[in-house]
Amino acid sequence: MEYGRDGELTDAELAEVEAETRALLARWGEPKMAAPPADLSARVVRRLSTTPAHRGWRWRPLWLAAPLVLLVLGVWGLSIDSNGPASLFGDPATGAGRYVLGITLVAKPLWHLWLAGAGWWLLGLFVLVGAGWLWWRLILDAPLAEVWQ
Repeated sequence: MEYGRDGELTDAELAEVEAETRALLARWGEPKMAAPPADLSARVVRRLSTTPAHRGWRWRPLWLAAPLVLLVLGVWGLSIDSNGPASLFGDPATGAGRYVLGITLVAKPLWHLWLAGAGWWLLGLFVLVGAGWLWWRLILDAPLAEVWQ
């Protein structure tokens, strides 16, 4: 059988192949086509409403705990011991351990650089938020006629 230009069967060829397939299946006692049950869609909808929407719900606590574990490992590597998280992945001589140690050693100066200026940034952010809150309280307490004069 030869295919059309784009590699697909034409309608006539498809009908011929389907007739040959049905003839072969009939020789083996193919089950006869039966009409679907009348309440098939209602049964499917009933079963869908009882099945959980997300089948991986048992893994959800693990995905919620993963960022916390990474944070603890990062604080341990940045503050206490650089080799600590790398030793959990074998040894700093292995590929994964070397990768974790490299990430820790790259992040360490960036973390200390951020901490050197973070005090002033956090103080400025606190003052800015406090001033915004005070301004908002003053605007809310003032009558609208006084605000626009």
